[in-house]
Amino acid sequence: MKKDIEIPEVKNVEIAIVKEYNDNFLADCWYVYLYNNTAEDIEAIMIVSQAQGELNGEKRASSLFRHAFQKLGPKQALKVELLDENIFQLDNTFMLTFFQGGKLYDKNYTLQANTIEGIELKKLPFDNKNGVFL
Repeated sequence: MKKDIEIPEVKNVEIAIVKEYNDNFLADCWYVYLYNNTAEDIEAIMIVSQAQGELNGEKRASSLFRHAFQKLGPKQALKVELLDENIFQLDNTFMLTFFQGGKLYDKNYTLQANTIEGIELKKLPFDNKNGVFL
């Protein structure tokens, strides 16, 4: 029965867009981070990302990127992927799935097209990085 299915709400597990210096490119670059702001580990983490939308009257989409991680401890963050600035012209979606306390959690995070330039970066609670939570 549908009424018997419990769909837990994701709380305090965040996707952040972070701007930080990249030694290889000798420039500031944009990265996606996953931050576990809970008191428990999260496990069997899967993040699927894609950018899509319309650009100059033409439908565009990036490749689908899949990232898997075994575990992320409480109050810890991990770097997920490097973002090319060109994809900020499209809607960027990050689909997060993980287990915590024996339950499956799922949430989608979206960065709307052309909004990164207007976002004020703030100090994030991990590693003194500047960015924004989605």
